[in-house]
Amino acid sequence: MKFPLINIHTHKPCAEHALCISNFFPDDFRENNKKHSGFFSAGIHPWYIKDEETLEKQLKLLDEIISHSNCLAIGEAGLDKVTKSDWDLQERAFIEQIKISEKTGKPMIIHCVKAWDEILKLRKQQKPTVAWIIHGFSSSEQMAQQLLDAGCLLSFGKMIMNSDSKAAKVLMNLNSDEFFLETDDEDIGIDQIYKKAAEFRKISVDELKEKINVNFEKVFKTILN
Repeated sequence: MKFPLINIHTHKPCAEHALCISNFFPDDFRENNKKHSGFFSAGIHPWYIKDEETLEKQLKLLDEIISHSNCLAIGEAGLDKVTKSDWDLQERAFIEQIKISEKTGKPMIIHCVKAWDEILKLRKQQKPTVAWIIHGFSSSEQMAQQLLDAGCLLSFGKMIMNSDSKAAKVLMNLNSDEFFLETDDEDIGIDQIYKKAAEFRKISVDELKEKINVNFEKVFKTILN
């Protein structure tokens, strides 16, 4: 059986040879995008949380978007200590999206910058039953283990192209059911990401594709059935 290259998170057009979850922000989901033929995620990114009134509008719009049959995940959503967005509003937006994820059974695609403790704390408080996928993971092996122990999955992108990066070192030692691959908003092909990841794990690209397809089916089978 020939398995597709799965790109779990991208802001770019999907390559013809890949299966992608394209990212949408609620404000960008206009009438023409409602006919989007590929899979996508929709969520409120912490960078774009302006004020309480705007957040309310985004949450209302998100509640409409998630009913789309091709919407597979909520996000990217999360917490970011570098952005200027109000912290309390970030937390509120994240918690509301966790609730949407639980209500719909659609996994979370999570953005996190310097807020790992807060992400782990909220996961413990909210006790989600739906998968959380930490996208663009590039932190330490210790943090990776804490997230995995808490029940999260990790996704890796362009950072693994640098063999000395934290991301590359983490990816080398993961179990095959603990991760996905992505391109995010980078100008790089998902095939290049797969090739490098396969090299690290000392397996063929076809074997890697099969393993990630198994992960995809496990996480998204309820939605796709």
